[in-house]
Amino acid sequence: MVWFREVEYMRGIAALAVIAVHVSMNYTRIPDVNLLALTNVFIYIAAHFAVPVFVFISGWVLAARYTGDFSIREFYRRRAKTILLPYLVFSALYLLVAVEGTIGLAGVPSPERVAEALLLGTAAYNLWFFALIIQLYLLFPLIVRGYDLFDREGAALYLLLALLFLLGLWNAGAHLAGALVAPEWYTVLIRLFPSHLFYFVAGIHVARHTDGFRSTLRSLSPAVVLAAAGGGALLLGGIWMGAVYVSGSLAGTSLAVFCIYRILEPFYYVPVIAALVLAAWWLEGGGGRLSGASRSFGDHSYGIYLVHPLVIAAGASLWFSLTGLSWADWETYPVLFAAAVLVSYAVVRAVSRVPYAGYLIGESRGRRGS
Repeated sequence: MVWFREVEYMRGIAALAVIAVHVSMNYTRIPDVNLLALTNVFIYIAAHFAVPVFVFISGWVLAARYTGDFSIREFYRRRAKTILLPYLVFSALYLLVAVEGTIGLAGVPSPERVAEALLLGTAAYNLWFFALIIQLYLLFPLIVRGYDLFDREGAALYLLLALLFLLGLWNAGAHLAGALVAPEWYTVLIRLFPSHLFYFVAGIHVARHTDGFRSTLRSLSPAVVLAAAGGGALLLGGIWMGAVYVSGSLAGTSLAVFCIYRILEPFYYVPVIAALVLAAWWLEGGGGRLSGASRSFGDHSYGIYLVHPLVIAAGASLWFSLTGLSWADWETYPVLFAAAVLVSYAVVRAVSRVPYAGYLIGESRGRRGS
């Protein structure tokens, strides 16, 4: 299998963004809509590219590994081995340990709660990604063969445009259903595979046309790519900041308000993906400790994704007890972000060196997605 060095760096940056999202989302615990709350609203939205990037990388790596006539049975065996055990173990853990704001015991869950958690990935706020990626893994043999059929006919780009249209329609519809029917509709629809299928197929497309992708990206001005990504962050972050400011809280804002945000978000995430590839090339070319640290963080990103809610919640409890501060104080956010990054990485590196324990955090397979 050909390995793409860009992937390691992109995973590391996406993992940092995940932690930023899950620290900044505590703006909902700030009593007033003030500058601190609005700043964290912006960070929360600007860093939301993480999951689309992970989905894109999954499509890229899987399509590079599985070409032509591959064993579907072996494919499913490998996917089950590398994702189901960590998902089940951490779902059980997060059903017992609450990580919302601070850490605590959640009590014994009911059978209904367990079933919901496993089906929708609701045991903790980070596990919904597993409910999504498992669907894409299950459908991968059909998706990749469908893509290859379009590609042979020279219609791959038309397929991507159709999926981009479906993406906006589906995700805007999820918001409308949540606002007009019941919030539970949004919870379910946003976790179904059409909500991220475009990014997965885009990854497959890049795997099939890697040289062309790299050539096209090198022909673009880095300033233009960064401007597009930065402009998207300002636009989408501004939509959320405006909605929260006008309504006085996120809870007071209708889900329907964010339909426009959902339609526009891929036009932010696509430039971000391009910018991350450029960043990967820059880090790779620079070498040194920064390059090595970035690659190592990306190499352990799967485990970091799994454990960081525990670190944030435990860190918040310790920080609040030692300082008397809360989520309403400016100092809390950078401190907990830095602590979550460093401690999560240290824990995952330590666990990955214990024989067989690495299976619990997805580290036994080395490069995630292979």
